[in-house]
Amino acid sequence: MTELPIVAVVGSPNAGKSTLVNRLSGTRTAVVHETPGVTRDRKEVEVEWTGRRLLLVDTGGYDTTEDAPFAGHIREQVEHAIAAADAVVFVLDGRSGPLADDHGIADVLRRARVPVVVVANKMDDPASTATVPEIYRLGLGEPLLVSAVHGTGSGELLDRLVEITGAVTGGDDRDGTPAETPVAIVGRPNAGKSSLFNAIAGETRTIVSEIAGTTRDAIDSVVETDAGRFRFIDTAGMRKAAKVSGVEYYSYLRSVQSLDRAHVAVVVVDATLRFGELDLSICTEAARHHCATVLAVNKTDIADADLDEIAGIARRKLRQKPPVITVSAKTHRGVKELLRTVAGLDAKYTAHIPTRELNRALKDLAADRPTPQKHGKRLKMYYVAQFGTSPPRLAIEVNDRTLVTRDFGFFVENRLRARFGLDGVPLVIDFKGKR
Repeated sequence: MTELPIVAVVGSPNAGKSTLVNRLSGTRTAVVHETPGVTRDRKEVEVEWTGRRLLLVDTGGYDTTEDAPFAGHIREQVEHAIAAADAVVFVLDGRSGPLADDHGIADVLRRARVPVVVVANKMDDPASTATVPEIYRLGLGEPLLVSAVHGTGSGELLDRLVEITGAVTGGDDRDGTPAETPVAIVGRPNAGKSSLFNAIAGETRTIVSEIAGTTRDAIDSVVETDAGRFRFIDTAGMRKAAKVSGVEYYSYLRSVQSLDRAHVAVVVVDATLRFGELDLSICTEAARHHCATVLAVNKTDIADADLDEIAGIARRKLRQKPPVITVSAKTHRGVKELLRTVAGLDAKYTAHIPTRELNRALKDLAADRPTPQKHGKRLKMYYVAQFGTSPPRLAIEVNDRTLVTRDFGFFVENRLRARFGLDGVPLVIDFKGKR
């Protein structure tokens, strides 16, 4: 395993290091107990993420108390792990904020000159951000808000580790294999989904593999294109659930289940038919499964679609405001633009927006429109932070969440979506009352 990037996981006793290691590795390799000091020696656990592998090194709690059992031995082990690491995950208890031991670890890390990702763990309520300014003062950068127990923020943490441990620019692995973007192709029956996929495959330099699914009965095809590497999931035509039965009903279920595996849903629209309620309901279903969406208006080689009308309906009736691309599966027109759009949506879907930029945007939108008030009490928004990706998840700390009206919630979502170019991307916003 020595060729794998090494990531040391360090922190004070009972910060949740072993729980986080188990979460990131999808195992129960590291022993977890509520009693501090269970982990004493370094333990190595291999992790795979988007086709790339890392070696996590779980360490004992760094205890500066001289008379604590094995304290000196554990500190020595932690410092050896840091010296041998390509990167360090510094885990703190986000509820209590930095402890004396955490300041001791921070001093060691600043001298080590190794990339550090600061993790505020146990953030089961991500909007409880009172300790975040204290964590900033450690001088090791912006903390990621994570809950090892519930998995919140774990994907973003792994993305960050893959990036800083030497992954090739563009999402490539060390063996030169790019990461895959999972894409579901959905739409009404006979809209041309399979034909569109065949057109996409025709644009490729290499078809890497074609795997028949076992439980979902969907065909996954990994395709390399100039726009990136995609795993396309071709699905059966979707009707409204109430109008299907028997085998067709199970085909519908498999199509819906395919959305759970996708980052982006390409909703294929038939240009020979009017853009209607069924198309809108398919878009809504994709959004309900937290997929980014793009409308691919197909068959434009035989029909003239009113794109302004389709785009207008989509912007009025769909919260995600998906982009609209005209394509022809038959002539391959628009396929390259569609692939570039899918790659762009995935980049936004998995991106982390800096906290300072979010709070600047929050301040600006609050200045543009008065916040709601009830019985003389006005809504106040204190702080916003992103606590997850795939899709982007934001928490806004407010004085009283009951003051947030539906209309104002949509206003905040729309302004943030416009500010950060998130059209087509699901944006989850939680308003959390201040405790």
